[in-house]
Amino acid sequence: MAVSPSAFALQANQIMFKTCLSPKTYLSLLAMGLVGVLTACSSTTPKAADVSDGIRTSLAQAELKDVTVSQDLEKGVVTLGGHVESDAAKAHAEELAKVIAGSQVVANQIAVLPPGAEADAKRVNSSLDEGIVGNLDAALVQNKLHEGIEFAVKSQVVTVKGDVHSQNQRKQIEAIAAGIPNVSQVVNEIQVKTQKATSTK
Repeated sequence: MAVSPSAFALQANQIMFKTCLSPKTYLSLLAMGLVGVLTACSSTTPKAADVSDGIRTSLAQAELKDVTVSQDLEKGVVTLGGHVESDAAKAHAEELAKVIAGSQVVANQIAVLPPGAEADAKRVNSSLDEGIVGNLDAALVQNKLHEGIEFAVKSQVVTVKGDVHSQNQRKQIEAIAAGIPNVSQVVNEIQVKTQKATSTK
């Protein structure tokens, strides 16, 4: 557990009093402790800025009321869900989100459900997602990259997670997923130490 600088100074002062350390030794101990505290604080991975409310407001102003927004602050991923009536509306929602999200990944999982054909569109989306799951699973096994890797598919967006030993493995898995037929986007949350998520879009 991290110790605050003030708390460490108090502990060091108590040590000096009890053990009769010289002032020089005391100051050295205090300096080393403060450096340790500051190093521990600086090693913490910063969270992404919370942009979800801003994106919701922008979508509402564009009358995209059926689009949902969720955000993973740890990984820096904004996920758009819900549904729209056209591909153009889906693309517009992504554009609005990216303006506010900045460098964060925007995963566009919005379903396109044309008026009067919602049921058919849902069936097609489901079939496409199932096909992607089967093909990607087979591809990862074939390339011996399936161990420790998990993935999910929604509206032809693949999200891959897990831990690997190198950036090359991370990039290779992303490339394999992007090459699967009908995949529109790959959100890569695979970790190599402290690695932020990336996207193919």
